[in-house]
Formats: sequence, C-alpha cells, structure tokens
Amino acid sequence: MSVLVICTIQYLLQSHTRTSLFDLTQYTSYLTNNPNTYPTPELNPDFVSSCQRLLTPPPGTYTDRLEKLSAILPKGSMWISEPSPSAYYFLGGFSTDQWFLSERPFLIAISSSYFDSNITLLTPSFEALRAKLIVDSLPEEVRERIRWIEWREDQSPYQILKEGLKDKVKRADSGVDSNSTSFVLDDNTREFVARGLRGVMQENQQGLESEIRRIREKKNEWEIGLLRCANQFTLHAIRKTRERMYFGISESQTSQILKEEMAKTGLVGGEGLVLFGENAALPHGSGTDRVLTKEDLVLIDAGGKWGEYVSDITRTFALPGSKIPKSHIELWEIVRQAQKAPYELLLSQKYNESLTFGDLDKSARDVVSNWKNKQKDHVSAEQDRDQDQDQHSSNDIDFSIFTHRLGHGIGLEGHESPYVIQGAQGRNQIEEGNVFSLEPGIYLPSGGKKVNGLKGIGVRLEDCFALTKDREGRWNGEWLSGPVRYWGDI
Repeated sequence: MSVLVICTIQYLLQSHTRTSLFDLTQYTSYLTNNPNTYPTPELNPDFVSSCQRLLTPPPGTYTDRLEKLSAILPKGSMWISEPSPSAYYFLGGFSTDQWFLSERPFLIAISSSYFDSNITLLTPSFEALRAKLIVDSLPEEVRERIRWIEWREDQSPYQILKEGLKDKVKRADSGVDSNSTSFVLDDNTREFVARGLRGVMQENQQGLESEIRRIREKKNEWEIGLLRCANQFTLHAIRKTRERMYFGISESQTSQILKEEMAKTGLVGGEGLVLFGENAALPHGSGTDRVLTKEDLVLIDAGGKWGEYVSDITRTFALPGSKIPKSHIELWEIVRQAQKAPYELLLSQKYNESLTFGDLDKSARDVVSNWKNKQKDHVSAEQDRDQDQDQHSSNDIDFSIFTHRLGHGIGLEGHESPYVIQGAQGRNQIEEGNVFSLEPGIYLPSGGKKVNGLKGIGVRLEDCFALTKDREGRWNGEWLSGPVRYWGDI
C-alpha cells in the first residue's frame, strides 16, 4: 500500500507540470502519513514509563566515568573544571544550572586514581554550605571520593588549591614530586580562571584534552536511551503544535504553542525556533514576526532536556490546505536526499574503520552542490564561477547555499563534539557510541541571487543519529527521531 501511495504522489507531481502550485487540499487523500490529517496519537504509556525509569542512573555509572578519566591522567596530574556539562558528566552534579558562574572561582579537581579520594572541590568559604547541599544530592559513589578546600576572600583561590593538592600528594606517598603536579583544563574553563591556574601550577602539554573529550563523545546504552526519549518527546510536541496551527498565525504565537506542548511531555527547558516562508532562508531567524500564508513552508527547530540530555530536531513542512510551489517541494526533497546520504554511506562502507566525520559531511554536501550546479535560471557559467569563488572556502568546501556544517555531537549539551564537518574539526574517525545530528539545509534569501530559479526560501531537516554496529561488526545506527519521508509530514 505504501509503495502505491508513493508512486501515486510522484505521478501527480510529474503530471501537473503546467501548474506552479501543488494543492494539498486537492490531494489530501494521498498524504496518508500527514499527521495533520488525523489527530496525533498520544505517547505510548509504556514508552513514557521506560523514559521515567531512565532518570535514575544505573549503579556504577559515575565510578566508571571517573575511572576512565583517571586512567588517562598521568601520575600527579589533575583535570580541573569549573561547574560545567563535563563536571556534571563526571560527578552527577555541579552543572551551570546548579552553580552560577561568578568572579569567585569554584573548581573541581579530579586526579589520577592512585589517590584514596580523587575529587577535590575548591569553594569560597562563605559558599561552602551551599556547595555541601549539592554534594549531599550526588550519588554515593561520588560523595565518598570528595574532599574539600575552602578559600577566604582575602586569599588567592589558585594558591590555596595548589597548597591543598601538594598536601594531598605528600599524604599519598606516591613518589610524585609534590612541586611538579600538573593540570589539564576542561574546554569550558573561563580564560581568567585558566590564567590564575597557570600562574601557580604547570599545565600538562601532552594534548590530553581530545582523549578526555572522547569519553563524553562515546555514549552508552543508558545515555542513548535518554537521548531517544528527549528526541521522541520533542517530535511529539512538534506534531501537536502543528495540529494547533492555522493560516494567519504568527511565528511568535507558534513558538508559544510549541513551548506549551514541550512542557506537557515533561521536557525541561523545551523551546524552539519558528520561521515561515522566506524567513527560513536565514538559519537562525530574521527578527521579524511573520504570519503564515497558504504559500509558506514552516520551519521548526526545537529542543529540550530529559534527564539533562538534550534533543535537537528540525522539520520543514506545510499545513493541509497549503498551496506550495512544486519547485519548493523539489527543494525539500533535495534536502531529504542530503540527509539520507551519510546514512547510506555508512551502510555502504560496512567495516571501514577509517570513515571520518568529514566524509559524512561531504556525502550530504555533494547532493546539495550537484543540485545547485544544475542551473535553471539561465545564469551564465561565468556568473556561476564568480558566485562560487565568492562563497567557497579556500579548501573548496561548498558553503554557498548549504551554509553550515552537517551536524554536531549531542548529549549534555545541545552542541558538543564531535562535529560533522570537513576540515580539521571533522578529521576524527567515527566511533561506535557517537551520537550526532544530521541537519542539511538549503538557504536562498530573498535578497540573494536565484539558484535554479529560486530565492526567498529555506529548508532544513534535522534528526539525531546514534552510531552503532551490528553483530557482525558492520556500521549501523539508530535514528532517534525520523527521518521524515514526506514534505507534508513531520
């Protein structure tokens, strides 16, 4: 039945070439997967219950993470962080939501595992009670590893930390020179804090940051489960939002509805970007508050948190009753093909362990570039070359109409490593457990040049993807939402 429906839609698109509009009202019966044709079903209660259970970390989660970090650190070295996503990852607490960053440093130092208690918390003395209340909420496997160092307002926090760590090394009787302890900084550490630490201690120069980063990049089944829940709840909220939309609604009204629907799912901090028509040609919006017409596609980019893990989904779609130009539908289909390309590359490579994130970006970008190069608006080849020279980067990656990277890692942060892009950031090989977005887009602003006769339109499709292997060791993966198959669907 589904094959017949797809073939019928393709026939209708091809056989009505004399009209510039494809009327959803006329062909609603063929859009059997359109969630606005019928009410969106409620979330499966069993799925919701399973997501609730995931809010409790499995026993040993933080011990495993801390041991992985300690194993990377040389003897006598410390990993130092302010409250941050990484601090939360290793401790189960002290995110920036729990501890607001100020000019007074609060630092977490995690040392090699040969110490008996390898987590040191440096806190302003007058904030010690507040910090201890947070510690009381941490998993026991973390609490038992913690020791405290307090600093007064008249003291240097960095010198106090150095002296406290020196005493710790002496007590450990480990054979490590207490004057030569070194540190590795978390990527999110503010520069004035980094300068203060470098002024009293030696920074490790062995390039361990990337190895530490990889610990967070490789998600386990529990983390992927949380991400699956976050993304499925977000997808449900977008579908429910669409049910409440109508012609004449504004972008801001739609954003408020989206926020309400995301809150109903239990997501924390759920919100999104809503763009209509030509506003979607600006990836992060125009600052206007446009109303929806029948000729417009709708772009919604939304995310929220479930168990501190973040979702990220983008849909570009039309409401039933819309009259969308066929050229816009064709553009939507090109973006869909670009999103499929990296997955097809993974399946075709099977056992290729050298596949990189740059390879994934290239596979999607080639789809867009090939479409762009089939000029239909009689622009001369010379003008094309001029445009390409203006907009291509020096290493010949085509950012002219697909203006951003293909994707980014996702976890405790909405954007984190690894990054799916050609060049230096994308040279790392893909690994099992990587979770990242695949979000190709085509952006043709109203004030720009026409491409294939089009401008004043933007299309982006985004779903998060968990990279796995099958039992035979071949590359595989799970879409945590979607992917969407029809331009009238979500």
